[in-house]
Amino acid sequence: MRLRTGLPRKALLSVHVVVSVGWLGVHAGVLTLVAAGLAADAPQRAGALYGSAATLGWLLVPVLSLTALASGLVCALGTPWGLFRHYWVTAKLALTAVLVVGSNLRLMPATADLAEATRGGTVLPAYADRLSHVVALSVALSVLVAVTLLSTVKPFGRIRSRQGTRPAGATRRPGTFMRASANASR
Repeated sequence: MRLRTGLPRKALLSVHVVVSVGWLGVHAGVLTLVAAGLAADAPQRAGALYGSAATLGWLLVPVLSLTALASGLVCALGTPWGLFRHYWVTAKLALTAVLVVGSNLRLMPATADLAEATRGGTVLPAYADRLSHVVALSVALSVLVAVTLLSTVKPFGRIRSRQGTRPAGATRRPGTFMRASANASR
């Protein structure tokens, strides 16, 4: 099924862009709240910030991240970009898959652990643990920004197919052999 043009392709692409940028924004919000908790002067204040970060993360990150991954897969498979035709699409897929797993199985549970540890507002977890979580969230946010940049810059070009094999329906343009031969002899 190809979604080369028309309303279905534009609608799917719009959904992908909205949820992907939403995921980036929610991640930035969680990072901001956790960083503010790190800098908080009182355990009660840090606990409130960590609780807000955990709530925001658990409510939105799973839905947005999984929707971004699914809509990206459908966009890649249903449009001329393809899943393994361009390096930038393949890189986006790999980074997004790592982020989906990391966000849902590591970062959001760690944020919830911080919230739980500070629930009573009397004690804070070790500074090193809180700082390492801020660093991990920062790295994840940086990767999300990189994935967004891959979408707009589209670097690296096409992935070359193996010699002698072409995708189904692909034909050589007339004259390409002649031009290549002429250029090689110069």
